Amino acid sequence: MVRVLVVEKEGRTHALLQCQLAVDVKVKSMSCIDAAMGKLANHKFDLIIWNASADQTTQPEICKKVMRLAEQAVGTKTIVLTAPQQSHVAAIRAGNVCIREQPLNDDDLMSLVENHLPFELGDEASKSRLGEVSLPIEFEGIIAVSLPMRAVIRRIVDAAAVEIPVLITGETGTGKDLVAAAIHKRSGRAGRPYVAVNMGAMAPELIASEIFGHERGAFTGAQDSRPGIFEQADGGTVFLDEIATMDEKTQVSLLRVLEEKTFRRVGGVRNIATDVRIIAATNENLEKSVAQKRFREDVFYRLNVFHISVPPLRERRAAISVLTDHFLSRFAAVYNKEVDRVVPETYRLLRKYPWPGNVRELKNVIQTAILMMDGRDLTPDFIPQRIRDAVSDGNNGNDAACSFRIGATLDFVEKELIHKTLLRFHGNKKLAAHVLGISRRALYNKLKRHQLV
Repeated sequence: MVRVLVVEKEGRTHALLQCQLAVDVKVKSMSCIDAAMGKLANHKFDLIIWNASADQTTQPEICKKVMRLAEQAVGTKTIVLTAPQQSHVAAIRAGNVCIREQPLNDDDLMSLVENHLPFELGDEASKSRLGEVSLPIEFEGIIAVSLPMRAVIRRIVDAAAVEIPVLITGETGTGKDLVAAAIHKRSGRAGRPYVAVNMGAMAPELIASEIFGHERGAFTGAQDSRPGIFEQADGGTVFLDEIATMDEKTQVSLLRVLEEKTFRRVGGVRNIATDVRIIAATNENLEKSVAQKRFREDVFYRLNVFHISVPPLRERRAAISVLTDHFLSRFAAVYNKEVDRVVPETYRLLRKYPWPGNVRELKNVIQTAILMMDGRDLTPDFIPQRIRDAVSDGNNGNDAACSFRIGATLDFVEKELIHKTLLRFHGNKKLAAHVLGISRRALYNKLKRHQLV
């Protein structure tokens, strides 16, 4: 049973949680924070929510009470809701305390609460594999703070427990590489090599040599024999990213590895046994590629034994604020910047943007903002103009306008057109590619070239 304590005068949050949360979440309510702290001596709660915005309390007093609350409720996550005039409270760094400025609508508040509730695994086997009952917000480098991502974590735990191929799908920038690495770290192969290779970054004629190795004289320039990735990772895991870019000949060789656990080096005549687990990832629809004869059906079904789909950031907007805080803290430490808080207007701006580049784009935006900052507050002024324009266009309910000055380069026009089209379709690359009259793969290549991801 998960226990939540709500401290507020009007009772609105308490009523909302009772209606929205699952039946196995018990919600208690108190009207005074001092009385609530007295209750903590004899009662254990998983989450405390204090709405300080309605309290007739000065900022210094609220700060003291937040610190006392953190000391008394060690190990308990706490959400403190403050009024705009209590903005300096956000500078507090205390234990598991999260401070948010009102007003928050019901959806944002529920997302915030769900992100801070303990995540109970469904069975004892899963609990033992994780080594703990509740899942931390950060899991093997993955910030799992939204319900869709918690489902992904469940799939990671399940995949790590069995020795089968895994196919990870999701848009560019969603963190498929982190999912693959997490599966390896949680598996029985954790102490063995983990080798990741980006198929899309290789020249097609070199892919087979890189993966399977080559014998001396196999091709021009092959002066010595060289082991490939499957030999280097023997006993461990091989992660093949952008698997859809693999040519058919290499797919046939990969099929032998999947079915027989053997392969041949390029130019070789003997079979080499290998003990590797294969995890593949793609940002394309492989089923569609199979239907179009661009990817072998037998290879697809051998890879798609266990499927994990990583949702885009626009489908888990509740995570944007938490990810922003995470990257803010991380890069503030890296660049030795003193940053107190993200102002509410910045949070609202970031939540409205469709994030076509997903988490990677958000990370780059926050990193750049920290580098530019000379104050202690992250205001909208430090967010790129393209994001502010996009949100403004969306608020007007009109399509993003495309107007270009005479003399602009074709490169600039193409970049702006792609950017505006993605905004129009809320980051949906499939629709954007269709409207632009190009393939989705071509769109991804252009996004990378124009640094839009």
